Amino acid sequence: MTQAAQLLSLAWHFAVLSIFAVGGGISMLVPVMHQEVVLQYHWLDERAFAESLAVAQSAPGPNFLLVPLIGFHVAAVPGALVSLLAFLVIPVTVAFIVGRILHQHDNPLMARFRTAFRPVTGGLWIASGVVIAATVDHSAIPLIITIAVAVISLVVDIAPIYWCIAAGVIGYLLA
Repeated sequence: MTQAAQLLSLAWHFAVLSIFAVGGGISMLVPVMHQEVVLQYHWLDERAFAESLAVAQSAPGPNFLLVPLIGFHVAAVPGALVSLLAFLVIPVTVAFIVGRILHQHDNPLMARFRTAFRPVTGGLWIASGVVIAATVDHSAIPLIITIAVAVISLVVDIAPIYWCIAAGVIGYLLA
């Protein structure tokens, strides 16, 4: 496949995915991205996907950093740029237009509609966590750590970075 064909494929793939990222962010698309990027297109293997996801989640800045990392794996710097632009153009445009319209016409029905989507968001976050755990937890100890951190994080409200650090330290000490 030529670089132009790779760039077009990346642009199309991330433009379509970006339609579903409006309002929820990239984290909810992790299971779909894993399915397509690793299993369908074979752009990355399991390890490269997990490492890219870890870098994107741990780096300061927006959660969509995974998109240019995937693009970089496929087609270096041009792939990163094309992927990022394709992923951002549609949701930014839609969010801007819809935000302006909703701001001008806000009412109690619209507030209830926004509230109704919270469980969907939570379910997509859980699905993302399951995909990531299935990708990287290949023995009992990491699986137990993952489940314990997930359950405890539902009860104790602290920033997610501290859960990541705690899980990493526990995994290191038990390894």
